[in-house]
Amino acid sequence: MGVTSAPLKSPVGSPAVPYESVQTIWEARPRKYKSILFQVCIFILMMELAERLSYFGINQGLKNFMQKIGWSLVSASALKSTWTSICYLTPLFGAYLADERWGRFRTILTFGIWYCVGDFLVAIAAYPTIMNNSAVVNPIFIIGLFVGIGIGTGCIKSSVITLGADQFDPHDPSEVHQKETYFSYFYFCINVCSGVSYGYLSILCVDGSAQIPAEYGYFATYMICACVMALAVVMFCVGYPRYVFQPPNDRSISMLCRLVWANAHETRKGLVLLLSMCSFLGALIVNVIAAFTVEKGNTGNILSYVAGVLVLAGVVCWVYIGQDQSFLDVSKSSMGGTFDDERVEGYKKLVRVLPYAAFTIIWNCAYDQTDANFQSITQQCDLRLDTSDPDSSQIPGAMLGVFDPGHPRMQYLD
Repeated sequence: MGVTSAPLKSPVGSPAVPYESVQTIWEARPRKYKSILFQVCIFILMMELAERLSYFGINQGLKNFMQKIGWSLVSASALKSTWTSICYLTPLFGAYLADERWGRFRTILTFGIWYCVGDFLVAIAAYPTIMNNSAVVNPIFIIGLFVGIGIGTGCIKSSVITLGADQFDPHDPSEVHQKETYFSYFYFCINVCSGVSYGYLSILCVDGSAQIPAEYGYFATYMICACVMALAVVMFCVGYPRYVFQPPNDRSISMLCRLVWANAHETRKGLVLLLSMCSFLGALIVNVIAAFTVEKGNTGNILSYVAGVLVLAGVVCWVYIGQDQSFLDVSKSSMGGTFDDERVEGYKKLVRVLPYAAFTIIWNCAYDQTDANFQSITQQCDLRLDTSDPDSSQIPGAMLGVFDPGHPRMQYLD
């Protein structure tokens, strides 16, 4: 008996519809590269390398430089720590722009240029003739440091690593393996730049070199940081044709804000969560004001205590909220809310780690002292290479920070 084919179950006379495969952004790349890590992500790693060298290069000598241009030790410590906090808060703004508005490439490029302007302003402020003019140096320095670098570094920080991760096709086993290696290289770049900054630039800014007089040390150090950053921005643009780009369709941050606001009107814990966010924001604003008024009688001290109380209140609220996340369930669409159930479950996982986040706030308060008061303490110690020789060279206090990036590198050897 012959074999007959089954009749097609489609309307008679209907045209055949050809199957069209959907091309992914990785398949649509104009050129295929054998090594995404070294032929594509190398430009992104260069941006991270330069940004970290610039950040650590300026950070390591910041307190001493501020004292040279007229700030007291107390003011320098306060401003240095406040600047650091801004650098680590602005990534939220950068993530919002990258994920919801501009995309990662545009965000990195825009704030990379912004960062460069801040670097060059700080370098100009370190030029010896300008350093001696307090009416000129302080506005240039503060604008370059807080507005330029403080905002620029944060907005770059949250996008560079994710743009690099976007370059690897998750469906290609070879690229998945390269992606894992990429993260190792990324953090290796951070530690290398930290080591160079604290190991070499800390000496250059204080003692100069054979070709650079000591009075030009800070200018040379900060100009190196600015030029390296400018070169990295150029190289980042050179790699543009090789990149793939994820569209800015994620609405996680704005949706989280809407969820918190809506939940605050429904539950007590939701209100506590909103108040904790307001408490941290208020602490930042008060702390910035306190940092610039620390020398004006008791005003700065009182504001510092207020900022500390606000932070402590926010920490306690986060620990309390993180114990039970079920209060967010009222926002689920299945419970009569206006938010997708799956999205709410994702935010519940975020709320669950708030106690850990609260711990990191306290931990970072202590960790920041390695660049703040610890540096001041070491500079009151005898750091001569040869304590028996009164004229022996003395190690700059900032140079001891080289042991911080050195520890993770030693762990890689285990």
